[in-house]
Amino acid sequence: MDQFHHLFAKLDQNNDGFISIAELQDEMRKHGILSSNGKMQVKRGLVDSYDKNKDGLLDYEEFLCYMMDRERKWKIYFHDLDKNKCGVIDQDDIICLFKELGVVISKPNAKKIIQMIDKDSSLTVDWNEFLQHIILNPVDTIGELVSSWKHGLQPHDPEKDKTGLEDE
Repeated sequence: MDQFHHLFAKLDQNNDGFISIAELQDEMRKHGILSSNGKMQVKRGLVDSYDKNKDGLLDYEEFLCYMMDRERKWKIYFHDLDKNKCGVIDQDDIICLFKELGVVISKPNAKKIIQMIDKDSSLTVDWNEFLQHIILNPVDTIGELVSSWKHGLQPHDPEKDKTGLEDE
């Protein structure tokens, strides 16, 4: 819960005790979750579902409820991803996940995905690293997460951002 309090304080950029959609989007952009031109939008339902007083903002209690629900859900997914139940996700787990979804991924690309999440350079992802990766990412399912990883593997083309063309 301490980590969530710290995250709340970080997201509450104007220190008014609330998190707005704009503050969420700004932090997501900083972490590369949203493009700089804002092409992807934060899911309005994220705030609407947990905004009990319907003021369009999340106070700490509402934010904590969201984070705890999200943590519970993704902990189950993490254990599903950890195929050999060793407590970490490695590139073989990534390859297996993609295969289950009917997508072929090379070992070098699986390694790149691990490196996107891995904070201690162990080439494995433990629960805390996974949680840090997923907590601000607006994906709700494993399929959406895999799609975001595939997008992260594509070379960045600044010209597409300028023209507003969608990625293929």
